[in-house]
Amino acid sequence: MTRSRSRSAGSPAAASAPSRRAGPGPEIREALLGLMLPGAAVAGFLVAWSLAVRLFKIPPYLLPAPEDVALLLYENREMFLQNSWVTVQEVLVGFLASVFIATPLAIVVVLNRALERTLMPLLVMSQTVPKVAIAPLFVVWLGFGFLPKVAVAFLISFFPILIAAIAGLKSVETDMLDLVRSMGATTGQLVWKVRIPTALPQFFSGLKISICLSVVGAIVGEFVGSDKGLGYLLLTSAGDLNGQLTYATIVILIFIGMILFGAVCWAEKWVIPWHVSVRVKEESLWQS
Repeated sequence: MTRSRSRSAGSPAAASAPSRRAGPGPEIREALLGLMLPGAAVAGFLVAWSLAVRLFKIPPYLLPAPEDVALLLYENREMFLQNSWVTVQEVLVGFLASVFIATPLAIVVVLNRALERTLMPLLVMSQTVPKVAIAPLFVVWLGFGFLPKVAVAFLISFFPILIAAIAGLKSVETDMLDLVRSMGATTGQLVWKVRIPTALPQFFSGLKISICLSVVGAIVGEFVGSDKGLGYLLLTSAGDLNGQLTYATIVILIFIGMILFGAVCWAEKWVIPWHVSVRVKEESLWQS
């Protein structure tokens, strides 16, 4: 009996399963696949873009060739880095302000129904007003500097975080709340140990939307009044019909948005590794 068990334990089938799980093959293969497929799509798009410009002889102020845009980025890299850093600061400050204000406000709104009925209509009204119409007022109120851009980025990224946090905090099952209350949990313990962990997946969904909207908000703020930043470069390039500068600035904005979005996705995997979306992806790696 013991011999049969030792044989089955030492059989190749039993030994192969742990080795498959311990090997880095699936992770590396998935990472390479995740880089190769988008890279091939981008390369094909750039080739088609360049051929279209050459074949149809499109003027540079309408559509410059991608190699010309890349050359401009390289030759003026210091200028682009300086203006990019200005915009990134505005985006990050506005986004972090929206996180630190929307999160506790969502908790208070969930715990107080009267406050929810009072504040929610006002918050919805603030989102229906076009941000381009409000941005000049921020310049009048806050001056011609850093704060108006941060205010627009905050205003445009605040609402998705608030709505996602409220929806997540309300998604706790009633039976779970009754069970924890029966154990003598206080309201603070209910929020910290039950509501917040349940709300984290939806909360991170709101963060992913808001980080992209923060980039848009910072650019809108720079459109209204600025002498530096990527929004300022877009305005000056449009006024001068400089298509290469316009497309180069758009490329940088795309990279900034992708990097910030990826940072939020990484934070999600680190904070909630137990969630089904993360676990299903890891299990699919081992099964592939």
